[in-house]
Amino acid sequence: MAAVAELPLSAALTGEVDGAVVVVPGSGNWWQGMLAARAGGASAVVIADPRALPREALESEQWPGGIPVIVERPRLRPDVVADAVRARGGSPARIVTVECASPGAGFDAVIRDGFGWARSLGQGALTLRSSAATARGRIALLDSAGTAGASIPTTLAATTTAAAGLCAAGGLLQVLALGEVRTEVTVDQPAGLTRLETTTEEGILRAPERFEASARLALRRALQACLAGAPVADLDELLEDVSLTAALLGT
Repeated sequence: MAAVAELPLSAALTGEVDGAVVVVPGSGNWWQGMLAARAGGASAVVIADPRALPREALESEQWPGGIPVIVERPRLRPDVVADAVRARGGSPARIVTVECASPGAGFDAVIRDGFGWARSLGQGALTLRSSAATARGRIALLDSAGTAGASIPTTLAATTTAAAGLCAAGGLLQVLALGEVRTEVTVDQPAGLTRLETTTEEGILRAPERFEASARLALRRALQACLAGAPVADLDELLEDVSLTAALLGT
């Protein structure tokens, strides 16, 4: 509702599904909610911060398409990702490392978004090569295809924390993409912090803070997708990250 109120010229609340942008809560079975919205004639769907991994998303049932699906991922905001990629100026990463931490209830979602950052900065699909379980988490070794076809080694280390600790009610992500250009991303949800720094031969550039709320950004992107009629990759990218997460966790 707050996101709609912040877009008074382009959005208004309605109880109708037909022709509307439907927001599906990510805390429940968002897959079935997404299918129901499409069947009801929705113009677009926004999946709000999906946390669960619906079995249908990994098995035989396929999304039939036809309308854009925008996935709100507060730890993987598309505007911040675009800033990070643009600041590299086309310089490829040589290695990508991801460290993430979360309470057990949000562990898989934080890992999933860590994979999303690695995929985005590596500029290619990830392949899981090996993994190991630790006393409090998981470690993964992956390869990214990259834009030039060169394999980019990628690591992810994930740790569970106490719910009342550093990562209560959210998660922490720290991402490094190293090469001729260094990209460092920190996402601390409990602190409301997203920081992006890029280091080149000219020095360190810190990206300006993004003040637009994640929900408002998702709704605005959905409205733009309806007008543009262009395909949106959010759902395909989410399912790619979900599959890697399931493989790592053995679910």
